[in-house]
Amino acid sequence: RSSDLDAAHYNDIEDVRRLKPHYLESTVDWFRKYKVPDGKPENRFAFDGQFKAKNFAIQIIESTHKQWKDLMTKKTDGGEIKCTNTTVKDNEFLCTQEDAKIFVGAVPPIGCANEIPPEVDKWYYYQKN
Repeated sequence: RSSDLDAAHYNDIEDVRRLKPHYLESTVDWFRKYKVPDGKPENRFAFDGQFKAKNFAIQIIESTHKQWKDLMTKKTDGGEIKCTNTTVKDNEFLCTQEDAKIFVGAVPPIGCANEIPPEVDKWYYYQKN
């Protein structure tokens, strides 16, 4: 359940358009341009940036979940993908919590954090022509 009081009003993409006009377009515009001040090109999006409906999203989620299940049950070849896990029961990739701790413990420690350069706090403004 969502703690967002407005969540019950949003059931599909058209609800967002109706209840928050220009919100979708503004969000995509921001994601398209946010790297430009660093000299990078504008981001591009699948489907030419067109928004997809709820049913499309559900189909993608179901398809991806099926692919994951097939991978975890060896109905498909995962190549070099490591499927070792501690939660999916009754498959050959399952390892114990103790084995996982040993594996994680064998990873070298992370070094000291690098200094954060002051230019990361510099503000950039993008002017629409």
